Order: sequence, then C-alpha cells, then structure tokens
Amino acid sequence: MSIIKRKIVVLVVFCFGILFSSCGCTSKITDTNIINNESNNISQVVEEIQPEKELSEIKANEAGKIMILMYHVIGASKESDWAQTAENFKRDLETLYEQGYSLISLNDYLDNNIQTPAGKTPIIMTFDDGSVGHFRYIIDEDGTKKIDSQCAVGILLEFEKSHLEFGHTATFYVNNDPPFGQGNYWKEKLQKLVALGFDVGNHTMTHAKLSKLTSDSVQKELAGLAKIVEETVPNYKVNSLALPYGLSPKEYNFALQGSYDGYSYENKAVLKVGARPALSPVVKGFDPTKLPRVQASTGELFKWLEYFKNNPDQRYISDGNPKTIAIPEENKELLDISKLQDKTIKYWVKVE
Repeated sequence: MSIIKRKIVVLVVFCFGILFSSCGCTSKITDTNIINNESNNISQVVEEIQPEKELSEIKANEAGKIMILMYHVIGASKESDWAQTAENFKRDLETLYEQGYSLISLNDYLDNNIQTPAGKTPIIMTFDDGSVGHFRYIIDEDGTKKIDSQCAVGILLEFEKSHLEFGHTATFYVNNDPPFGQGNYWKEKLQKLVALGFDVGNHTMTHAKLSKLTSDSVQKELAGLAKIVEETVPNYKVNSLALPYGLSPKEYNFALQGSYDGYSYENKAVLKVGARPALSPVVKGFDPTKLPRVQASTGELFKWLEYFKNNPDQRYISDGNPKTIAIPEENKELLDISKLQDKTIKYWVKVE
C-alpha cells in the first residue's frame, strides 16, 4: 500500500478518535490496524479498546527519544570524561532503574522490536575499545575462570539479578588489541559474550581515523575486524560500526559495506561519538546510519536525565506491547507511516 493511502487511512481513523473522545470525560484510545489481504484489498479496524493500563495514565509516547549511552573505560581509579570507576557505573545503573529506564539491544531498536515494560523507557548501552575493564576473567590457581564482578559484564549480570526488568544487554565495540585484553582468552570471551546475550560491534582493527584513510584502507580496517569476530563466533554477524573518534570515511558508503581480501562486511547501523539522544525508529528523520550517542560521563549522562525529567513529553515511554505504536494524538505528525511495518497505531487523547 502506498504511503499516501496509509496517510489517508490514519487521518480517517483520527477523525473517528475525535468523535469517540467527545462522548465523555475519560481518556479514549483509537486502535488502527491496516491489513493487506491476499487480493490486495485494504481493510481497517477501528475500535475503542480498554487496555490493561490506560495509555494516558502512563503517558505512552513511542515517538519520543531514546538514549544510546557511550561508555569507554570501566574500572578506572578516578573518573574522567572517558573513564568510569566501577562504583560510578553501578550508580549509573541504579539511577537509570530508579528513573524508569530498561535496557534493550541495539538490534531490537534497529528492528523496531522494542519490548520494554509499560511505562518504562528503553535505553541502549554501548562500550567502545574492548578494554579489559569491560570483560575480565579472574583465574584461580587451578585454572578455573570466573567473570570478575567488578568489570562491566560482571556488574551488569549481577545488577540484573535484583532488577529483572532492567535486563543486561549491551553492545561492545572492539579493536584487535586483542579484544578485552588477557590475550589467551580473547576468543573465549567473544564467544561467551554472545552466549550471554550481548552483542559485538566493529570499532576497526586499529582504532583508525577513518577520515584519513584511503577507501581501500577503510575496507581493510572494517573487513578485518568483522572477519576476526565472525570466524571466532560461529554463525554470528557483526552488523554495526562505532566510528573511532567519531570520524567517518571520505566515501561514507564504505562505513556501511565493503570488502577486503575476499571478505565482506555490511553494517545496518553506524554510531557517532556524540552528543544527544536518538530518534524513535518510527519517526521522520530516523537514520540508523548516523546514530548519535550520549557520552556516559557523570556530567553528560545526568544532564540528559535531568532534561527528560523536565521535558517528559520528549521521552520515549513504552506501552508494553511491541506490536503497537502508542503516541499522544498531538505527536501524530512525527510518525513515518512507512516505518510502522505491521504494527497497530494507538493515539490517545486526554479529555478534561
């Protein structure tokens, strides 16, 4: 179905929503589901529904913004713009949980498969450089290995035990230094990360300044890292790139796809270094190939947390149902109907 036809259907549904909302003093919700049947006829279902929790009560806004947090060193002795102590990282998790945030994977965000509990805000966590503080093994005298409870992976796994709704997923962007230090164990660590439900992303072989490289060298950096990870972790595909220093190649297309020495790579997302929250994947202007991130230093992170407390209408708030897109009626113009896939739109209007 064409975008124009879809817009017409949404407009018709909105008019029905206004008619329904004028009949009483409580919140009314319009449920629009556009279906293509086998004969390509268009049908629509318009009905007033009674959800488990009123969308107006939780202020569901799935056209709001989502933070992609950018961490670097974890476990530093002193905090700086690019380094966090283990205790401050734990503080960040507790603060995010208390303020109603819940982790989602970058892939679920890109696929618009956001399964955040109702009333909560999804948040994405990324770690650049693949340093040992991200994933450290403690090795006993008998050779037994366990994940250090003070590294990022250990802290996330431990935090989830008492905060189940928060989750533990994250994407680790690695170089070939080797990844996560402790050279004898880097392959095992990559395999373990994926088995635990984390993701591994491309940060180039040498943390290169891609803007200064030839197109051939850019592809060597990206294909080389993808090959190392994908040959180490069977059936795993690296599909996102975090730009070192935030610098992109002169020919931007090579950040997305290319090949070197017979090995190909393809990224469906490219992440920048800064410096603001990202758009919802269903709104106009969403571009996964140029995703902004929020630097997770204390100053920057808490600045944005305060911003969303003062501007709650700018914050993505989930309705708890990944099959629907729920937004305030006044935000309807933000939606890009072509990005909704088979999801149902729910507009809610609070009538005084």
